[in-house]
Amino acid sequence: MTKGESSVALAAALKCELATEVLRSFGVLRFAATGWSMLPAVWPGDTLVVEPIGGDQVRVGDIVLVNRHARLCAHRVVSAPVRGEARRWITQGDGNPAPDPPLLENELLGRVTYLIRAGRLLPAPAKLSAMERLLARAVRRSDPAARVLVYLNSRRQTSSPGGLLKNSKISARPWKRGPSEPALSLSKGPRKSLEINMGFSPRGRPDRAGIFS
Repeated sequence: MTKGESSVALAAALKCELATEVLRSFGVLRFAATGWSMLPAVWPGDTLVVEPIGGDQVRVGDIVLVNRHARLCAHRVVSAPVRGEARRWITQGDGNPAPDPPLLENELLGRVTYLIRAGRLLPAPAKLSAMERLLARAVRRSDPAARVLVYLNSRRQTSSPGGLLKNSKISARPWKRGPSEPALSLSKGPRKSLEINMGFSPRGRPDRAGIFS
């Protein structure tokens, strides 16, 4: 591992440790998504709002945040253990062709409850629409297709909030960070949150393995 790669790994580990501790201690975590693994439910640049969750609360369809090998990753639960079995869940990125290794309860950090996209607060979708399933299939089969979708969505975002899926039936309400709120902050009040920019992507290349670095 080169010196640069070591620095990147250390920075990612520190961010992961900080995010884990804040989520467990204060209750709400917000940070920016990168990569393609959850297309089209989550697009690069979306801000994910994560809240703590216990193993007994996990349901198929949830997008859960996990800590694996000093990295944060948010994928959808596609299979849950039946009663009497060890608590292991199977997760998979909507845009990934294969599921992840079994998820252990001690790796589970929280559930993505909302997405902030173009200033709008969207409930995290528990399932994909028919159109989204077609897009996910294209992403799984072709990196070039994923690049085209991300490019088109970024262009669409600049001209029309909501991107490619702006006509989705998901309800939304406006969201705006206060003018004095810094990018990294603990909000005051009984329910605190930490916002962390987790948008680093080595050499600018999207990551299919997980959406956070």
